[in-house]
Amino acid sequence: MKLQQNIVYLTGGSIISLLLGIIITIIIPAQDPAALGPSPLARPYTEQELWGREIYKREGCQYCHTQQVRAPEANLGMIHKKGDIGPESAPGDYYYQSPVFWGTNRQGPDLAHVASREGIGDNPAWHQLHFKNPRATTPGSVMPSFDYLSAAELEALTAYMLTLK
Repeated sequence: MKLQQNIVYLTGGSIISLLLGIIITIIIPAQDPAALGPSPLARPYTEQELWGREIYKREGCQYCHTQQVRAPEANLGMIHKKGDIGPESAPGDYYYQSPVFWGTNRQGPDLAHVASREGIGDNPAWHQLHFKNPRATTPGSVMPSFDYLSAAELEALTAYMLTLK
């Protein structure tokens, strides 16, 4: 009898824990109005930009670069100049992205707002040179060269990078 009672308590506690987890991680965040639609930073991609995203994914860029600006507390230990990484990311920023390239481990700089950064901006020539010879634009970079990509692939990858504002 005591064993059956313990099983009932254990089962009931597990179900309550599961329901609380679902409520906290899915239902409550889904009620956030900002998560229901695109932010002002989000926009649909052109065919060339989508191809560039596919190249970005195929080449594994997300393994070294994140595309999310976390709250300042999450960046402890990261050295950034004030304002160089853009505004903190919001759910609506990723409205048109699938898959989302948040990344998990930054080996290189965050790319969430790379096209808005001083010295880079809307400069396709900078990006293409950086892809072909990263150390020509960023001395000491550990990024590999992507000079084996075709001219069309470099243009598509650059078009995608220029969407990251």
